[in-house]
Amino acid sequence: MKKTVFFLIALIITSTFNFYGQKTLHKKSKFRTQNSELKIEPTYWWTGMNNPTLQVMIYGKDVANSEVSINNPGVSIAEKKLTDNPNYLFLYLNIEDAKAGTFKIELKNGRKKKIVKYELKERIPNSANRESFSEKDNVYLIMPDRFVNGNPLNDNVKGYVQGADRSSLDFRQGGDIEGMIQKIPYLADLGITALWTTPLLENKADAYSYHHYSCSDYYKIDPRLGTNDDYLRLSKIARQYGIKLIIDIVPNHCGSGHWWMQDIPAKDWFNTWNSFTPSNYRMTAWTDPHRSEADLKRLTKGWFSNTQPDFNLSNKLVFDYLTQAYIFWIERAEIAGIRVDTYPYNDIQVASNFVQTIRNEYPKMNVVGECWVKTPAEIAYYQSGNNNKDGFDSRLQSVMDFVLKDKLSEVFNEKEGWETGTAKFYNHFAQDFVYPNTDLIMNFVDNHDIDRYSTSVKGDVKKYKMGLAILVASRGYPQIYYGTEIMLDGIPGDYQGHRFTFPGGWKDDKRDAFT
Repeated sequence: MKKTVFFLIALIITSTFNFYGQKTLHKKSKFRTQNSELKIEPTYWWTGMNNPTLQVMIYGKDVANSEVSINNPGVSIAEKKLTDNPNYLFLYLNIEDAKAGTFKIELKNGRKKKIVKYELKERIPNSANRESFSEKDNVYLIMPDRFVNGNPLNDNVKGYVQGADRSSLDFRQGGDIEGMIQKIPYLADLGITALWTTPLLENKADAYSYHHYSCSDYYKIDPRLGTNDDYLRLSKIARQYGIKLIIDIVPNHCGSGHWWMQDIPAKDWFNTWNSFTPSNYRMTAWTDPHRSEADLKRLTKGWFSNTQPDFNLSNKLVFDYLTQAYIFWIERAEIAGIRVDTYPYNDIQVASNFVQTIRNEYPKMNVVGECWVKTPAEIAYYQSGNNNKDGFDSRLQSVMDFVLKDKLSEVFNEKEGWETGTAKFYNHFAQDFVYPNTDLIMNFVDNHDIDRYSTSVKGDVKKYKMGLAILVASRGYPQIYYGTEIMLDGIPGDYQGHRFTFPGGWKDDKRDAFT
């Protein structure tokens, strides 16, 4: 995700918080589960998964001191893992021979005993082999808060600071899952065959919560967008219209509003510094043979922003927790594809393992990665199957063509010349020899992080149409950002300016572009 100069300055001057520091001490827990019960994640799981081992995180006061036992045929404790925080307990359960149903986990601490009931559901037959997106698809990208307000009753939810407020694009607008469901027929009429939504998980931030890239609960759809069941309903209805659903996953960071931040699971759960240190956003460090290791460390361990704590995925507990969380949603919502946010901001070897761990459960699932680099050779480095000198394989079947996006913004605004104008398209596509599979390159003219294409061509309809013609006719497959089909306007160089609401998505809109 592109950083503006203003944003970088804001990060540098931001006040530091104690959880940035290397010597962070665990706070006295302020988190309380409902009815003072233990918090268990995943909330449930399935039998018949490829990986027979399940990590179960249990959170509660001094739970690490408990003796744990399970008396159930087919379920056994393979390992009990503790951290330096006594309020967390991680169990690794062997469920290879387990049958669907509920079993009991007994926690005994002195004279006190608690029984936790845990459910294993039966996996849907052939779930592992679901069809994924491919070069045959037309992908439509929606930022749900900005598309359609289908359920005004969830605009403001008790316990959440931000509710819908259309006085400024800095605030939530009220779009939701119900709104997307209502417009599935519209998308089908456009010829859309795959739907990528920006994240839907809870984002309990005090500001800019609408984008949902700062998760605060990995097992809960944000109630201002809908419910867990709504997500499944979206998937099922979309599939009835021949549209696959793509999940946006964020392995690099969570949000500072996550309940963990009240009682961090372990001192090495996040990458920490003596004071707040943002990433340098220099993704070329991975392919630069002359790179400084300090640059690489700053890229991967610096925080994406001051409100997005950076995960230490080298910690196996973190790695297992997050991979399971996303597998949960793929299984729960019958997801058909994956988009990985900020892939090179992670240790890419760990990120590769992260993706492969998920694909072990869904071997036919395609994954597209956001690798925002500026040459075809660098982009190709991140496509799985590339013959990289260092032997690295990203496990990303698909990559996003950020270079073509730049050319589309330049070509029609300059005079024809030997290296200018449409010659740039020729020179760009001539570099396709660096890719192992050009069919699985995602092409786009705009998205939620960059200027609307309408502003790139300064509102010129003829230039706009030529750009879209290149988009849909190029090798690979197109990604169309909501509103691009109606030449939706924007404000250049401004995040919120890329994210206008879709006309007709709100009852009081003067224009309805859906009709």
